[in-house]
Amino acid sequence: MSTADDKSSVNGVHVVPVTKSEAPGPDMGSIPETEDADAFLASHGVGTYTHESNRKLLRRIDMYLLPLMCVSYCIQYIDKSALAYAAVFDLKKDLHLVGQEYSLLSSLFYIGYLFAEYPQAWISQLTMFIWGGILMCTAATHKFADIAAVRFFQGVFESALTPAYIIVTGMWWTRREQPFRIALWWSMNGLGNSIGALISYGMGLIHGSLDSWRYIFLIEGIMTIIWSGVIFYVFPSSPMRVRWLTDEQKVQAVERIRSNRTGIINREWKWYQVKEAFDPRVDPSGLIIFWACTLNEVINGGVATYKGLVIKSIGWTDLQSALFGIAYGAAVTIEIASCGYCAMRFKNARHWCMIAWLLPSAIGMILQITLPASNKAGKTIGVLLMPSFVGTVALCMGIPSQNTAGYTKRSVVVGMAFIGYCVGNIIGPLAWVSGQTPAYISGYITCLACMAGQVILFLGLRMYYARQNRIRDEMVINGQAPDPSLPDNDDFADLTDKQDLKFRYTL
Repeated sequence: MSTADDKSSVNGVHVVPVTKSEAPGPDMGSIPETEDADAFLASHGVGTYTHESNRKLLRRIDMYLLPLMCVSYCIQYIDKSALAYAAVFDLKKDLHLVGQEYSLLSSLFYIGYLFAEYPQAWISQLTMFIWGGILMCTAATHKFADIAAVRFFQGVFESALTPAYIIVTGMWWTRREQPFRIALWWSMNGLGNSIGALISYGMGLIHGSLDSWRYIFLIEGIMTIIWSGVIFYVFPSSPMRVRWLTDEQKVQAVERIRSNRTGIINREWKWYQVKEAFDPRVDPSGLIIFWACTLNEVINGGVATYKGLVIKSIGWTDLQSALFGIAYGAAVTIEIASCGYCAMRFKNARHWCMIAWLLPSAIGMILQITLPASNKAGKTIGVLLMPSFVGTVALCMGIPSQNTAGYTKRSVVVGMAFIGYCVGNIIGPLAWVSGQTPAYISGYITCLACMAGQVILFLGLRMYYARQNRIRDEMVINGQAPDPSLPDNDDFADLTDKQDLKFRYTL
């Protein structure tokens, strides 16, 4: 069965043919800045790239771009989780929160996220500064209405980062390389957990004029504002417009992702691609991804909001609960990164990995339901198993960048995935109710049901992609479709995966 993890250069060498008269000097001249890949490549001459030069370029891209993405994502997670850290230090009591008001604060963040989400990388650079300032304003809140407004606008301005990074990953890495890179920057959720726990612990030791939890929002807001300046000046908009690559390396960066057949960037909005993305009769994958993300984030919405209170309910003190966040963060990092690595390492394993990484979470939640309150060690181990489901959503969110061609269509499917992401996070916390026996049993049962639903969706999605690949292979044999192994000039033509019969879906 054909798949498209990568169609690399023949015998490790990729040669871009041009006539001798088109070849520039040794430094390749100065290539005009453009975001059109075909126009960009038309302005250069002969490029001969070996496996070794490709490996060095990949290492350079990883070295420069991944740290920027990882630190930004880490900071975003710390910021949006500040509410959970603050809850350990009597935020609910100080702000007189009653009933489901605490749960609603988490939902309001994602309502703002849903309201403003739009996948453009430059927006994430500009808004990081703003959400840092908004986060600091949380320290000045005194009642539910105050903090509700702040949480909503924090969600509005944080909304661009994750969908933008999905698009960016598709611009810079091949489809085989993408799952692990997405998992790497997504795993910064775990590092964010650990750093946030340390900040929370340190703020808990302060006995100043403010409540301990207010210092959490002040410190994290300042940290975000400082980092936003770095991102604004350093983060590139595309491989064709980047300061830390030579002209020759820019050309190679574009050429190396030619085999993706998903393009790089196209500013023309194409309505027929929007229709194709939304119509399940033409392509059901967008709808399946939407529901898979929704179900996964129902789990995340509850776990992320209540993890501090769950740890505290086991019997740990406030400061011990804060420190436990370091171990929890380490577990998150390992579980997400290992999921991405296995998806890259083993051929056609993406969907199996998404299913497999739900199992530890299910076991962890079953332990919370079945073990007696006296079994403190068993429940603590269960909490460390619970976040493995995040590895699943990291791969699921990356599917549009790997299996959806056409820039407009890909942007729409990424948007559908993140609408599901927001809807799930809005609903999730509402399923968790304090005062139940066993603690939070309604939340755990809801999460287990969502995991079962995801297994069905991922099996269906894999069957759909495999069937499409098989049909196209048969069309090649019957002479009804072009051979994907033969070169053409349509790699950057902004065709959708339905239009491009050479396109093969990754499994």
